[in-house]
Amino acid sequence: MLGLGNSVSANQYPGGWTPTSLGSKLIHWYKFDTGLTTATVSGTDGLITQWTDQKGSNNLAPEVTNDGTKMPILHTDNSVRFSGSDDVLVFGSALTLGKFAIYGRFRTDAFNDRFLQQSNGSEFIKFQTTTEFRVQPGGSRHDMTISGDANLANNTKFTAGFERDGDGDILASANGLASTTSANTAISNTVDAQEVSPANAGALDVFEFIICNDSLSASERTEVNAYLDAI
Repeated sequence: MLGLGNSVSANQYPGGWTPTSLGSKLIHWYKFDTGLTTATVSGTDGLITQWTDQKGSNNLAPEVTNDGTKMPILHTDNSVRFSGSDDVLVFGSALTLGKFAIYGRFRTDAFNDRFLQQSNGSEFIKFQTTTEFRVQPGGSRHDMTISGDANLANNTKFTAGFERDGDGDILASANGLASTTSANTAISNTVDAQEVSPANAGALDVFEFIICNDSLSASERTEVNAYLDAI
């Protein structure tokens, strides 16, 4: 029988800026070391049963709470570790994103990780390689080149962002360096996502991420990157 689990204490950040400074653009906030509930399943401690949305009410939870092979685990550095394709956290309400900005702090032991996706994998936001990120809305894939100056590497923390503006233009960024902008697609061609899942055989560590319903200004982008870089 599962227990009630335990809540992980909040981490305190230096400086005064937080994602709430983004105002009405911010719709969901999954904060590092905050709002995480864990349980022990079949002798394995620290399995995630919920990651509470600090902005809205769209909490993340696993599909099952009685099978540790399908539940992300709280890693020793308090990141949320997805150890393979069966580890999934599902949004309480699926995302339908026209305009958006999604930023977070991550680490992977082997790129080719899908970060957000539909459960059938037909739409996704993905860290394809150390030099390419991908977004696929409605089956139309967009590949965006990431500069080698971003210094992405396996087993190394990085800050990443994905944005789409009102014209449908899509860009990605890594460690503050933006890709070239992908050709636009109709804003009605949304990115739909139901879950966080790496969908590969490696490990993806998610420290924190935010979701906005609009692209960011240059100054907002600078603040978001500085905030996440500090994690």
